[in-house]
Order: sequence, then structure tokens, then C-alpha cells
Amino acid sequence: MSIVYVRLLEEGTEVYRPVPAEQISSDVFVLSSQEVPSDEVWEYSPTRVKVAMKILSEGRVPVVIGVA
Repeated sequence: MSIVYVRLLEEGTEVYRPVPAEQISSDVFVLSSQEVPSDEVWEYSPTRVKVAMKILSEGRVPVVIGVA
């Protein structure tokens, strides 16, 4: 299991949530099925997603950029 970062919407600033995911290929992951907290709006819901590396405060991490 890997961790990818999903951008949260409606936060006022750029915020990302670490989410467990299963890696399918180098840039495709399946987000683990889980309930999105009621006070969060995820840019992408738990599904098959494409990621790209981005530098966040945690360092260089895989960030969801679209649906795969």
C-alpha cells in the first residue's frame, strides 16, 4: 500500500489529504475505499487516479492530477 495526496477543495488555501492507495502502474493508483470526512471536499473521490510528483511540505510526493 502506498500513500498519494488528494487536494481538498473549499479550504481557502492549498491543502492535501494523504490517502492510502494501491499502485497499478508507475503513475496510476486506486484510492482505497473509504468514507470522505463530512467536513472535507476531495478533488477526486476514491477511484482509479493518475498521479504526478509534486513538492509539498512533506517533500516530493505523488499528488493526484486526474482520473485514470
